[in-house]
Amino acid sequence: MTDSSQAEPASLVREGGVEVGIKAFHDEGVYREELEKIFAKCWLFLGHETQLRRPGDYLSTRMGEDEVVVTRTKDGRLRAFLNSCRHRGPKLCRADQGNSQALRCPYHGWTYDLDGNLVGVPRLRTAYHGEFDRSAVKLIEVARLDTVHGLIFATWDPDAPTLAEYLGDFLPYLDLMLGRSEAGFEAVGGVHKWTIETNWKIPAENFSGDQYHLSSTHASSVEVGLRNRVTEYGHTIHVEGGHGFTREKGGAQQGTAAVTAYTEHVRRVQDGLRDRSPELAEFVPLGVGSIFPNLSFMDGMRFLTLRQWQPRGPHRIDVNSWCLVDSALSDELKDAAMRQYVLSFGPSGMFEQDDGEIWTSISEATRGVVAQRHSFDYTMGVGHEVAVKDHTGVDLPGVMGEAFITEGNQRSFYRRWRQLMEK
Repeated sequence: MTDSSQAEPASLVREGGVEVGIKAFHDEGVYREELEKIFAKCWLFLGHETQLRRPGDYLSTRMGEDEVVVTRTKDGRLRAFLNSCRHRGPKLCRADQGNSQALRCPYHGWTYDLDGNLVGVPRLRTAYHGEFDRSAVKLIEVARLDTVHGLIFATWDPDAPTLAEYLGDFLPYLDLMLGRSEAGFEAVGGVHKWTIETNWKIPAENFSGDQYHLSSTHASSVEVGLRNRVTEYGHTIHVEGGHGFTREKGGAQQGTAAVTAYTEHVRRVQDGLRDRSPELAEFVPLGVGSIFPNLSFMDGMRFLTLRQWQPRGPHRIDVNSWCLVDSALSDELKDAAMRQYVLSFGPSGMFEQDDGEIWTSISEATRGVVAQRHSFDYTMGVGHEVAVKDHTGVDLPGVMGEAFITEGNQRSFYRRWRQLMEK
């Protein structure tokens, strides 16, 4: 496939997502438009509520390339602001997370409370002659902030739909993943962070529904017993909005003998779901998926990892990774789940190393002039997609491939990408 020489974003995704021009992963102009039309418009993940348990707790993150600080105020509310002083712009919060009653600029000492109000200006009377109105200056706040099952999201767009509307038909699947425990989930072990030299869309589409790579990319993990042989049985489902997931049965989602103490807990959870709805138990654990644009997850019952692909230009991402566990677990089992997460999907985990090397090589191999004249192929499974409820008999929304391994989710991801980039 050729003729991808134009860098106009809409022209780079063709035929319903079956072709994606390689320039979409390299062009600086395309990347700047993504920041404006996707990351400044969509609902983006900020963190987990259990990172902000007490009034005064804060965490720092990014929305696109905009630095953000999220706070828990004195009255218990969550708020999020640009992490930038309104005077000359330095970062107010330089730690990943902590607890404080105020945010103080290290440059000139301007100080803000956790509601974003400017409460302290050095030399207000002498340098400003008492004429400066502090009440007129506030930190720049996100347009909307909301939570779902402990996940904190925000958007800069005042005209954005509600979070529930944005997630749409993906909400029932989030309920199956994060609502199955009465005690809820909690983040353990802090946030793991590392950098990969690749475009943010590469890992986002991979987690969305790429079962095709498992037998080759992760062959070594099979050999050492970290996962079972790749199956041909499961579900690969996407919904409107570019969100999708895939659940393989008999593979990594079923875990290994490495945390045998967890087996009874897993059985109790699944039995409880079968008592409520035998059909829905078929979809638990949920598997591996992505919420558009850049939040991914891996639900393996023994642990749940969230993964955010933070863009740092066309060829680089910062990866933020969380390990979530059922809050009802004993400390021993929480620790066992954390160890399993580190072994497989931590910064030096076997799966993580496999994927990171491949994603880097994609950027390296396609960076040249000739490579960017061409397109990537996403034709697998075209014409072989059916409604979930028609194929499974379970009343759940979305579309799935007739075959387990398909590229339907990737096509859905890029259709949404094009839709937003055309606005």
